[in-house]
Amino acid sequence: MKLFFLLLLISLSVYGGSNDAVIECKSGSGRTTLKFLDQDITGNFQGGTFTVDNKSLKYLPQYDGRTGKVNSYSWMIVDMKEGVYTLVYQDKKNALDFYALPKSMKKIKKEGIDAFYQFNAIVDRRSTDPRNLLQLRKKIWLSCTMSYSI
Repeated sequence: MKLFFLLLLISLSVYGGSNDAVIECKSGSGRTTLKFLDQDITGNFQGGTFTVDNKSLKYLPQYDGRTGKVNSYSWMIVDMKEGVYTLVYQDKKNALDFYALPKSMKKIKKEGIDAFYQFNAIVDRRSTDPRNLLQLRKKIWLSCTMSYSI
């Protein structure tokens, strides 16, 4: 019985510091928003929503904890120290190519938040337009924040 409780405590401690970073982006006009989650700022996509003119596309997480399924729809490259933050999502119907502009990446101290960043980013024109499910006609510039707390 003691062994059972010890194993339970060890397994719970593995996930104790694990949390999602919240990335929220908005265009200058306010017509476009992108919000998604990244597990522990490590490039593990946890799903999100891309909205243009009140029409939205939802993206599936890389791993579905309920079913145990892992999808290969998303790829991320993350190196916050160097200002590198990219997300590529491609399922059977929709695509999203998102990348931060490295020179714009700024880490800001905020009380109660372990990591807070502001940066500019682009949704590339190869992405699916939520309004008509075709390719975007031009790239969209966004102002973004990332907040992460354990």
